[in-house]
Amino acid sequence: MRVQTNRLAERPADAAPHDPAHRVFAQLAAAPWAGRHRITVDQDETTWLQVKFAAINTLPPVGKQKRYSPQVLTYIHALEENPPPGREPIDWKLVTNLPVENLSVAVEKLGWYALRWKAEVFHKVMKSGCRAEEARLETAERLAKFLALIAVVSWRIFFVTMSARAKPDAAPDSVLTFAEITALDQIDASRTRPPSNGPRSPPTCCKSPCLAAISPANMTRLLATWSSGAA
Repeated sequence: MRVQTNRLAERPADAAPHDPAHRVFAQLAAAPWAGRHRITVDQDETTWLQVKFAAINTLPPVGKQKRYSPQVLTYIHALEENPPPGREPIDWKLVTNLPVENLSVAVEKLGWYALRWKAEVFHKVMKSGCRAEEARLETAERLAKFLALIAVVSWRIFFVTMSARAKPDAAPDSVLTFAEITALDQIDASRTRPPSNGPRSPPTCCKSPCLAAISPANMTRLLATWSSGAA
């Protein structure tokens, strides 16, 4: 998970009395960089991240130290090396209770966190597109069936949307069946074309799979697609 609070940490034995090493971020900053990892941002831009990690004995807040014990947590810092002008650098600090022994494992955890944006898009489809929160079903069984149904529908919309982002010029039959394309063409024609007594050309709304999904402009922006390059 992402961490923003500079929590208390066990002070190293050799730290000076006023040394800020009793904070997590100070100990993480003192750790050496483990290596670099290449990512793709917005599908057409690549950049390099410096990655470091450190296992730190993290203390509970002062007021809760009688109730909770310290925990050894692993903190991972990923910092973009040379961000382009006009864009904030990628600067992630993550924390996990899973062991991180080397750079590849740290990159794996960063990749897991990068999936957060896709998870948010999927749940937005369920909530805004399928209006899951507006359901007023009287029994848990009916609610479970309803959620199971819209989960499949939401995944399908999510898949088509992500396919459109990755390959906007791909043929519609790469993600849709002939019956689905025909139905979408008919729906689009009835909504966007005024009635006409003359001959009408065949509808062509399905030039892009994105037309079957929620507009990407209204979706949460996917920040980074992680590649496998590391150095």
